[in-house]
Amino acid sequence: MKWMETIKVQSATGKDQTTESELNILAHEVQKNPARQGLREATVSSHATVPGYFALRLFWDTDDPEASGSLLGMNLAQSLKVFGLVDHSVWIEGSKTKGGKENVL
Repeated sequence: MKWMETIKVQSATGKDQTTESELNILAHEVQKNPARQGLREATVSSHATVPGYFALRLFWDTDDPEASGSLLGMNLAQSLKVFGLVDHSVWIEGSKTKGGKENVL
């Protein structure tokens, strides 16, 4: 089953560059670690209009999603609290639409 963890970070004033750099390093380190079975991708995004607001997304494909998040995601969310406010959520993929056709997964 495909699912995603989103860890949003609103960095404290003056820590936005450090936060973005740390998130990029974490995403790279997490992705290259072969022990992360089921992890397909890790990405970092920045908010289009709010400076210092970032999202680290972990894309998983496992037999069952972790309703509270993976141990990795929970640990990352906890460690990122030093940079500001953190929100950690889990999303389960339901359906995709491609070329106007809906494919239910």
